[in-house]
Amino acid sequence: MGPSLRPDLEEAHASAVNSLVSAGSWWSARDRRALAVTAARAMWTDEPLAPWATDDDTLTWLGSGAEDIPVAAHRAAARMARHSSTLTRDWYLRTCDELGELPYVELVGIVCVVAATTSLRRCLGIPDTELDSEAHGDALRDPSPPLAAATLNWVPVAEPADARAAVVQALTAVPRSHADLWRLADAQYIPDAEMVDPQWTRGTLTRPEMELVAVTVSAGRECHY
Repeated sequence: MGPSLRPDLEEAHASAVNSLVSAGSWWSARDRRALAVTAARAMWTDEPLAPWATDDDTLTWLGSGAEDIPVAAHRAAARMARHSSTLTRDWYLRTCDELGELPYVELVGIVCVVAATTSLRRCLGIPDTELDSEAHGDALRDPSPPLAAATLNWVPVAEPADARAAVVQALTAVPRSHADLWRLADAQYIPDAEMVDPQWTRGTLTRPEMELVAVTVSAGRECHY
């Protein structure tokens, strides 16, 4: 019998993947599904899109998968998913000029869900949770909370800026994406409310052991946070 996930973690994965085929604040359900497919393909293909790819390169790599989404969104999803260590502030600013700041934040959330779920499952030899082939619903255009420029993030965040760790507040400008990610993180890592407790445990790994795994994965992914 092969490895399996804890029931609460399997449920969190199912909920997270379902969010990828549901309408977001700035991308439709169909858009979100297409961008999730691009992110997953970029992560796991033997022939990834190069980080310096042009629009023409991206369209060729996508084939028929471009949908009606700006090519810049597919290009950004692929680069975040496969070449995250190459991202720069200048690249971020150029991408936001093409997509908008809040659509960019939501796109980060999509890529994060894809990376977190597929990486764990493939590491354990568990099949990916399949995306529903049906994705309906226009972007909801949810109102944003009062926003502020942050010094710990490139993206705007919900006020007050820099009151919490950058990784915790990074998606707060798009509350729906922030909630989607933290429902997954609560099960896959540590509940947000427990971050301050160095003794917190799920009964399997201790907190220091969990942090050792986290920092090892971060180093392997060239995440310098």
